[in-house]
Amino acid sequence: MFDVLKSPWQVGDPVADHKCWERPEDMTEARPLIQVNASYPGSDIAAETAAAMASASLVFKKTDSTYSSTLLKHAKELFTFADKNRGYYSESIPEVQTYYNSTGYGDELLWAASWLYHATGDDSYLQFVTGQDGEDYANWGSPTWFSWDNKLAGTQV
Repeated sequence: MFDVLKSPWQVGDPVADHKCWERPEDMTEARPLIQVNASYPGSDIAAETAAAMASASLVFKKTDSTYSSTLLKHAKELFTFADKNRGYYSESIPEVQTYYNSTGYGDELLWAASWLYHATGDDSYLQFVTGQDGEDYANWGSPTWFSWDNKLAGTQV
C-alpha cells in the first residue's frame, strides 16, 4: 500500500494544472500521481516535506500529541530518505522543470535538519547542519533571500 507520508508525491500534470484556474475539487482533467523514490530521487522535495512536517509537529505538540508524534516520525523518515537517496526532484521528474526547476537540494537538507533539531533536540541533526554537510551546502553569513528554492537564510536563523 502506498503511504503518502513516507514518499513525497505530486498529484496532477504540471502543464495542465498551470493552465487551469479552478479549484482542484472541480477539476475533471486527469490527475496522475508522480512520486520520488530510491530510483527517482528528490532530496529537495523530500527534505522540504520533512521540514514542513517537523515544524507542524511543534504546532500540534500540545493539542494533539498523537498527530504531532506521527508527523515527527514521518519527518525523520523523509529526512533519512532525502539524505540517503540524494538527487534532484526536477531531474527525476522532468515534467516539472519548467515550473519548479530546483537549483540544489543541500539547502533543503539543512532546512529539514534544522527543523528536526528544533523539534527533537537530537544533536545529530544539529551536527548535520554544523558539520560537513553545513560546510558543503551552506554559505554562512551571506544568503540574500529565502524562497521555495533557497532555504539557507532560514537555516541560519
